[in-house]
Amino acid sequence: MSRKSQDHLHRLIRSMSSAERRYFKLFIGRHAPEGGTSQQLLFDAIAGMDHYDEAAIRTRFKHEAFIKHLAIAKRRLYETILRCLDVFHAESSVDARLNRSLHHVEILYQRALYTDAEKMLHNVRRLAEAHHRAPVLLAVAEWERRLIECHNYAQVSEGDLDQLAADATSIMEEQLRIAGLWDLKSRLLLILYREGQVRDEGTRSRVRAFLQHPLLRKEPLEGSSAKARFYFHHIHSAAAFAVSDMGSCQQHLNANLSLLNANKEQFSEPNLEPGVMSNLIYTYTRLGRSAEAFDLLKHFRTAPSQWNMPESDDLDLKLFSTTTSLELSIHSRLGAFDKAVELVPVVERGLAQHGERLGPVRRSAFRYQVAYAYFGAGNYDKTTQWLNDLLNNVGTGDSSDTVCFGRMLQLITLLDSDKTDQLSYTLRNTERFLRTRERQYRFEPLLLTFIRNLSKARTEEARRSLMVMFRDKLGTILPDPLEQAVLVISIRRIESKADREGICSTRAGPGARSQDAA
Repeated sequence: MSRKSQDHLHRLIRSMSSAERRYFKLFIGRHAPEGGTSQQLLFDAIAGMDHYDEAAIRTRFKHEAFIKHLAIAKRRLYETILRCLDVFHAESSVDARLNRSLHHVEILYQRALYTDAEKMLHNVRRLAEAHHRAPVLLAVAEWERRLIECHNYAQVSEGDLDQLAADATSIMEEQLRIAGLWDLKSRLLLILYREGQVRDEGTRSRVRAFLQHPLLRKEPLEGSSAKARFYFHHIHSAAAFAVSDMGSCQQHLNANLSLLNANKEQFSEPNLEPGVMSNLIYTYTRLGRSAEAFDLLKHFRTAPSQWNMPESDDLDLKLFSTTTSLELSIHSRLGAFDKAVELVPVVERGLAQHGERLGPVRRSAFRYQVAYAYFGAGNYDKTTQWLNDLLNNVGTGDSSDTVCFGRMLQLITLLDSDKTDQLSYTLRNTERFLRTRERQYRFEPLLLTFIRNLSKARTEEARRSLMVMFRDKLGTILPDPLEQAVLVISIRRIESKADREGICSTRAGPGARSQDAA
């Protein structure tokens, strides 16, 4: 059994705030007077552990009756905590209030208090309509039909039935539209997360094919839900980003930002605006509009208070991962690697605090960004340390941009630090890795051939000749939009190496502004 399955109770308890823990003690005193003492003992013991240690629990409570059935005791404590949190957060959001009220309707209905159930249901409908909660409106329609049946259709006309059917059909059609858009969005993001930005015509055609779907050819009408229009712009912005069309990406992101600000009551997900803003900040950075990126980053930090987002571990995690990643990205793109390196302690604390909750994609991205910052600052030992951490903590089948770029950055780091004894072995591994994952586009073979030949050169003249040749060939692919996503990791240090050798730089060439591969 995995460790995760054993320490689920520890994770839940450690996630609780001080107020929630205080309320738990009151809750079990009222609702579990008989088993409350043993549950409190177990709760306090697990709450005091930085890491879950079941052996220590068994030793500490070896004389307690519940220890003979510890798995059952843990499960009951877990369920008690969830019931406690359910009560504690009963009024924390519109969705929580709606779901609770629907349960009240069910309770009244089961007691044959149909008139009272109708009154309650009417209030639920009004609140759901005000906040555009379509799933709840469908549940309301179902209860309305049941109440009509229990009254044997008294005081119901055919017109009432027509209206009920029309309302339900309209809601279901909009839900089908949203479900279809969500599916398209998710399939597009699956390509981006697994393959990165488009590097070949085949993938570009796949991305463009998404936009030919009937749901994406024309923006949903104004009468459609704000969520459907949000998904429309979200998909178009992601597709534009995938093909490096940053201008179009920025337009769709701005459209979504305006949409969110104008329709706050329609969105139950409080993290949508920070997500759009973070993408927009990165897009401004890619467009070279750094001042606007920094201004929006300042506004980004105030978004939670402006949207009245409740403090939570989820929000804390997202703010850390997004703001820190963006700052690293902006500083590195501007060449301010010293400022990027200053953020490393923040990254280390965040990785330690949030751990696996960040997810493998975000953790890998942070490791690459820090490695790249150290690389730009000329600290090759730290670069190697973070790259090793990146490459040693990815799955065997991971062929994402972050991992591929990390391997190439590793080669360039070895080359720039003159560690030729490790270069040949790492080069062979990288070649095999890229070949088996079909990741060798125009740039990769050029870089690998250059490094192989440079490591074998014995004279200064031969090295200079290879650098000139590499510079010239690099100039032929710099204008290619499909290659600009990867060129970031080669130009900066290889050109600095060429500068030291007295060779004319390609820094002013087209595409040389692409400096951020995170």
